Amino acid sequence: MRLTFSPGGGIGRHKGLKIPRRKLRAGSSPAPGTIFKLDYMKAKKDRSKCIWVLVYTKAKQEKRANENLKKQGFKTFLPMVLKSKNGRKINKPVPIFPRYLFVEIDLSLNNWSVVNSSYGVSNIVMFSEEFTPISPKIILAMRKKLDAQDVYKEDVSIIDFQRGDSVSIERGRLAGIDAVFLSKKSNDRVTLLLKLLNTTVTTDLHKSNLGNKEIIKSIKF
Repeated sequence: MRLTFSPGGGIGRHKGLKIPRRKLRAGSSPAPGTIFKLDYMKAKKDRSKCIWVLVYTKAKQEKRANENLKKQGFKTFLPMVLKSKNGRKINKPVPIFPRYLFVEIDLSLNNWSVVNSSYGVSNIVMFSEEFTPISPKIILAMRKKLDAQDVYKEDVSIIDFQRGDSVSIERGRLAGIDAVFLSKKSNDRVTLLLKLLNTTVTTDLHKSNLGNKEIIKSIKF
């Protein structure tokens, strides 16, 4: 039988033979060459996990940062909203959280530092030099309210003006003047109350001179 010794002086193994190691007493020091596999495995386990973090982007470069991080193999989440104006959808979706996006990083790869140097990225949001993980449940809850492209399309309803509503005249000779809606005179005309030169007057206008009264159902998280 032959015993082998580790460089630090601890007894190793030979052909599957297990040699008992010295048990440590409270306050004593480990023998040279001793490896604490339990602590090592725990540290390795702690690093072998993915977390979502919040990334702060450069001004108006959320999409650029998102695309560059995806090209580098990162999972990203950039929630967008397709806004509406006068009952029509605006063609370009915009970020729900301007200058922010979510990125999943794998701590076991230790490559998260490249995020900060990616085009369009300012920095990862951290507190006291520590990551602030975003719960995957929060990411999932937000995604459930978006479509497959991570876009929320605003739901807009057009309703009639009611007495007392503030309106803005958008067309005609009185364009740009704010008024108060009084009543609907006919199918095509409405009566408004105008404030002009410290006095109030009523006038009848074609309803096409007014904008629409919109009820927008905005996204809420």
